[in-house]
Amino acid sequence: MSANNDPIGKALNLSPITLDNPVKDLMNNALSDSARSDFDIARTNLHEIINTGLESLAKLSQIADQSQHPRAFEVLAKLIDSIATANKDLLDLQTTIRGIDAVDKPINSKGGSVTNNLFVGSTAELQKVLKQIRDE
Repeated sequence: MSANNDPIGKALNLSPITLDNPVKDLMNNALSDSARSDFDIARTNLHEIINTGLESLAKLSQIADQSQHPRAFEVLAKLIDSIATANKDLLDLQTTIRGIDAVDKPINSKGGSVTNNLFVGSTAELQKVLKQIRDE
């Protein structure tokens, strides 16, 4: 759609976006490393939680042993459960990031399959992109 025929663009005072190579731009956006940085942050936090929990476990174990109070043992059991859950979360995080990495790997031009592909744009833009792919 040209800028003159776009009433929504006129109303919002927006100019049309022109892309030099729409396929390349779409691939670059899809292969963003935000998932990797989120993974690194979550992994670091889980390691800190586990290490702090283990330090607290040693201290709480001594307190429970010395006091012989049932509530102290209850809190100790809850802390052990929390540490075990954090360890499971760390392993789940590993499998999740491996799944994301597998999806984010670029598909080579000689083979591979694409599923659930979505193009947002006009029919003319889609035909232009398909013609570019066919020409390459």
